[in-house]
Amino acid sequence: MFCMATVRIYIRKRPSRDGKFPISICITINRKQVYIMTGQKLDSLDQWNEKAQRVNKSHPNAARLNNFLLNELAKANDKALELETKGETSAKDVKTSLKPIEDTTVYFQDYAKNYLEEQRLCGNYDLYKNETTHLKKFYDFLKGEKIEFEDITVDLVQRYVIYLRMSKKFQFDKTKPSKPLSERTIVNHLIIIRTLYNRAVSANIVSQTGYPFGGKGKISIKFPNSTKMGLEESEIKKLEELDLSEFSPMYDHARNIWLIEFYFAGMRVTDCLLLKWTDFQSGRLYYRMSNNDEPGSVKVPNKAKAILDKYKDQDTSENKHRLVFPFLQNLESLDDRYSVRKRIAYTNRRLNRMMPKLMEMIESTKNASQHKARHSFAQRG
Repeated sequence: MFCMATVRIYIRKRPSRDGKFPISICITINRKQVYIMTGQKLDSLDQWNEKAQRVNKSHPNAARLNNFLLNELAKANDKALELETKGETSAKDVKTSLKPIEDTTVYFQDYAKNYLEEQRLCGNYDLYKNETTHLKKFYDFLKGEKIEFEDITVDLVQRYVIYLRMSKKFQFDKTKPSKPLSERTIVNHLIIIRTLYNRAVSANIVSQTGYPFGGKGKISIKFPNSTKMGLEESEIKKLEELDLSEFSPMYDHARNIWLIEFYFAGMRVTDCLLLKWTDFQSGRLYYRMSNNDEPGSVKVPNKAKAILDKYKDQDTSENKHRLVFPFLQNLESLDDRYSVRKRIAYTNRRLNRMMPKLMEMIESTKNASQHKARHSFAQRG
């Protein structure tokens, strides 16, 4: 036997993590209930009159909110009556058919997924990869629970920071002890949450009121001071003079690319791997920096010319992109930014695996990753 549908407004008695009380439409048919979230919330249960099914005047937007809720109730009642005449008697049928008032909540995870897809489509491989890792850590902390932006409170972020400080770095070599995350890594994990929250505020998805970052009583994100120690001139000279003829070519490539970055005023590894022979004209290098598209020009030092001459025989018809270094030559196109950045990231990891071995050869204990070539140039007296 079919029972008439009962449609009413339901206020959840337990607040969300933001301290507010969600408003939903409750549909009851044959003692079966379903709830449709309206996306609206009350600051306090005192703002609701259960008997009258109305928002009290103490709410700053009571009239507008009551009109909205009455409209949603009318839609639900109309749909229930329509389905009754068709012999459909499930409360779930009513909810499924009420597309206009289905849950319109924007969840953090969904918003973050769209953001990551934007970065992928823009070709920002490094950003896409790093932020995917950072967000996965946040989702692990949440134990799979989907949350709204309002749920990201000061308390939640504080607990996440504690969680991060108790976490360990991923270790490829399982025989070595895992190390805790550095303060800089923890900051990076927080920045993506702040970035997405800021974007959501700008898009009017969430109010600035509950913003958990910034001033007094909130989460302050500060980059820890770090020592940027490059190689000294004596160490660079030893690196230049290393005889690597008996070693794998990757050793020589890693050394040469590091030195080219150093000789050309701390050039980034991305720009170095994308160097073309056509970038060199009349004894000077002309190129645009990949991070800001700023044009640059520098005289080719004699030491740099000696290294470039080692690769000159690769400037053949088979080198369709006319690149100086061989690592990107077999890519179909250099216009596919995502594929190019992905290959550069892979190559950079390969080069950096060689650098500790080269440092050991020159009896240095310093970290000399490809990026450290910039620090070495910057610290020259």
